Amino acid sequence: MRSVCVFLSLVLVLLATPAGAADLPEITRRGHMVAATSGNLPPVTFLNDKNELVGYDIEVGKFIARHIGVKLDLVRLDWKGILPGLQTGRFDAVFSNVNVTPERKEIFDYSIPYSRSAVVVVARASVSDIHGPTDLKGRTVGAISGGMDGEIPARAIEKEHGAFKGFKGYAGYAEMFADMEIGRIDAAVAPDTAAANFIKDKPGVARIVGAPYVVRFVGVPMQKGSTQLKAKVDEAIRMMRKDGLLDRWATQYFGIDNFSAQLIDQVP
Repeated sequence: MRSVCVFLSLVLVLLATPAGAADLPEITRRGHMVAATSGNLPPVTFLNDKNELVGYDIEVGKFIARHIGVKLDLVRLDWKGILPGLQTGRFDAVFSNVNVTPERKEIFDYSIPYSRSAVVVVARASVSDIHGPTDLKGRTVGAISGGMDGEIPARAIEKEHGAFKGFKGYAGYAEMFADMEIGRIDAAVAPDTAAANFIKDKPGVARIVGAPYVVRFVGVPMQKGSTQLKAKVDEAIRMMRKDGLLDRWATQYFGIDNFSAQLIDQVP
């Protein structure tokens, strides 16, 4: 059986030529699927020591491309440009921990969930009086700028429980957690998967406090009208769940067992 190699192409954000996103027949005809990822959200998408894109979402993207029978061209750029780029047809799909929300479903087609994002508060270990979202009033708080599992829930927490002393927005987790390590922020609002990865790599620096503020499902967004592509992506996700691949990658990258049991088989 012919094996299909997955080619990862790191394309600079400065290359602004639209990719001409299309439904499955066009992707199959051209022989490659163009997908966006930020590459700075470990452990879902990040660069390893060899400057290669790796992570949970990257594994999912590779499998989906193999299932379709095409190459995977990954375009790496900041989060703020990803969904606008998808909307204008620059990409066919996104693999970058994109939460499913009612507002986004009005704009994009979504796959069934392949992951989930539990938004938690991560406090510096030296700050002993932060026990959850209710204790962030008067604190310096960080989160991913514009993220549904970052700034948006952080702003909601601030509105509910009182003004922060200051807020710092970040493009990626590496910068945010580096600032936490040196004391520039007291706490962060982030997915538990990213928080657990940081705590594993930097023991004693921070801790997850309290229960999740909100839990959202993560799917593959595609352009509206990508009916056949969505069906093929859903098929691949069900295969990954059935074959235990999502659980294997979740254990590898998140340190979470039985991860797929937390997912649902429909777009929320």
